[in-house]
Amino acid sequence: MISRAGGKPLQIAKGAMPRQAAARARIITWFTRFLDRLWFSPHDPTRPARLQWTPELMEQFWNGIARTRLVELNFSRLGGKALIAAIAHVLPKDGRILDFGAGDGDLIELMCARGLHVAAYEPSEGRNQNLQKRVAGHPNFLGTVNTESSESFDVVMLVEVIEHILEEQLDNTLQLLARFTRLGGTLIVSTPNNEDLDLSMAYCPVSNTLFHRWQHVRSFTAESLASLLTRYGFEEIATHQLEYRDDLFLPYDDIWGSPETAALPPHIAELRANRPTYAGSGMGLVYVGRRSNSR
Repeated sequence: MISRAGGKPLQIAKGAMPRQAAARARIITWFTRFLDRLWFSPHDPTRPARLQWTPELMEQFWNGIARTRLVELNFSRLGGKALIAAIAHVLPKDGRILDFGAGDGDLIELMCARGLHVAAYEPSEGRNQNLQKRVAGHPNFLGTVNTESSESFDVVMLVEVIEHILEEQLDNTLQLLARFTRLGGTLIVSTPNNEDLDLSMAYCPVSNTLFHRWQHVRSFTAESLASLLTRYGFEEIATHQLEYRDDLFLPYDDIWGSPETAALPPHIAELRANRPTYAGSGMGLVYVGRRSNSR
């Protein structure tokens, strides 16, 4: 028996909890249910599981994409011209360039048309076949390389690829990338800028599975990207944050632009001076680095 205001006794049923304890219990119960809704419970078979990518699934995914109209959404078809115009000052007219992870050959086709000499590395058989159909006969296409090739290049480009590489393959891939880049040569890497991977998930109702719609498995900031590449012998020159819009870059390009273009805007002047540049929404990272002569 306890007293309430006024001193009159308040009878408590046997086994009942004091009000404060009951309130705490309700709060704990609510919070537990909230956390259960917030995070997927591995013990609840009705909740979607996250797809665990394997090399075999990656191969199947990209070979499948290569047989659909989804290739029309390839980065190089949508933003390739803007990217090339943005980095044209570091692409040698008389040098050798490698497009590492060349996909269906969209970027190579654009660069060959500019008079650049480009080779391809593409591990997906389906996409490699698409690539060969598109550029095999072009006089500026240097052919394909594979993991056994001993060639090296003045510039190696890793365009919208690094975010796809599985953790167990990352070290070997970046070592191969360094091997293909000659000492003192240039590495160019583009990837989404600090991408929120969860917001690009797709849901498969057949398997009750979540997966990234473009098979991305990692996200980078300018700092984390430069830090990773440093471990493989590359020195950062500049990392830019760019939106790949034609109107931001093509009017000032020597080939695709107009010779009557007025004074260069600040973002173009900064790019050509190899100073970190922000343009448009800054949705993409473009790292420019040099392979150290010390390695």
